[in-house]
Amino acid sequence: MSSASLNGSDQIMRTFDYELRRHGFAGNQCQIVLELAGKISPEGLRQRLAALQKEFPILNARVKKFWRPQWKIPATVTNDIVVRVQRDEPGLREQLLNEPLRVKRGELMRFDLVECVDGQMEIIFTWTHLLMDATAAEHFLAAVSDEKIVLPAAHPPPPAAPEKWPARLELMKKSVAQLDKFCEQQPRALKTRHADAPRELNYRVEKFSAEETARIRAHGAKLCGVLASAQFHAVAAVLELHLLHEKLGAATKSYILPMPVGLRPKGRIEPLFSNQVDMLMVQFLPEQLATAEQTVAALKAQTAQALRDNSISYGRKLAALFSFLPLAVFIRVLKHGLKGEICSLFFGDTANVNPKLENFLGVRVENFTHVAAVTPSPGLGVIFYYFRGELRFTVIHAKTVLSEAEAAYFSAALRFRLLNP
Repeated sequence: MSSASLNGSDQIMRTFDYELRRHGFAGNQCQIVLELAGKISPEGLRQRLAALQKEFPILNARVKKFWRPQWKIPATVTNDIVVRVQRDEPGLREQLLNEPLRVKRGELMRFDLVECVDGQMEIIFTWTHLLMDATAAEHFLAAVSDEKIVLPAAHPPPPAAPEKWPARLELMKKSVAQLDKFCEQQPRALKTRHADAPRELNYRVEKFSAEETARIRAHGAKLCGVLASAQFHAVAAVLELHLLHEKLGAATKSYILPMPVGLRPKGRIEPLFSNQVDMLMVQFLPEQLATAEQTVAALKAQTAQALRDNSISYGRKLAALFSFLPLAVFIRVLKHGLKGEICSLFFGDTANVNPKLENFLGVRVENFTHVAAVTPSPGLGVIFYYFRGELRFTVIHAKTVLSEAEAAYFSAALRFRLLNP
């Protein structure tokens, strides 16, 4: 049995899993939904996964903690990945999203094949965010589909030598100073408003045509620059979040938005079974949200400052620094700086879907959806992505925080905002 260390991003994902399960939710698990033009063979998928499990035993690894948490990777396959065939019924997708993976027993992913009445099929791939991020999951699915795609090493390389204590103390001091500045205008995320609702997540997807996508790109280029579509998406999301807070009577002095910043070199996927992301933490004050132009200016100013003082990597470095702590303590460390908050909205932008997912096991992929878990507070998140050049976004919400009608209102308002900034 071998082992592999968790990096700082892995540890944050593990902590979010703890937080979700502690509140009665399924855990920090994500989904990719592939809508296929026809059906695939369940047995063919099982055989392909069995071959990958033999090559990559980490697919059945367990997290063990002695001093620092590590993947304990079995020398041989210990548990087959579940592949189930489901009959399409109302509420099935929501049920599958909220069915926990038995991560402690080595169940790190699951495949559900949903047979639709029109002869088509949906592949619902569920995995624990602890294992890998969305970019890696897309590449893994492509490799499941095409055995000619070579996967990289089974686990990330050993972590770099830790910084010496003077550098650690300096990092802590800078991080505390940043959080103290945020707390001068204390953010408050949406709280539990529907206490009797099930401890479940739900999601809705907005799709844009090619013409609408071109229109949104043009708006983004005008406001943020030709290479800053993710910035435009973030600006639209935080503007609508502010209006949602006002509509629900949940006033706050500011909003904290984590903007993921990928670390992989462009065009590469290594390491695969890992989370490779930093977070640029930005704060918006209500007076900066009067117009899209004001919000863009606030975002760009903070981005430029973060690049000047190299503060983008604070979160990941701190996560690695404190990764030896018990999970209950680690989540308190994450929340302490913002006085109990994590963020005001979970935001993600995975850009273009892996082009190698045009087909899956020889069947054309007609549509693609990304879904990710969000912690009970703020209980709301949005992910943007492009499939065949057309924009999509998924709004995920905790039922205890937002009702279906409230989530639909936010989703529709965000759609309108993107088309009419």
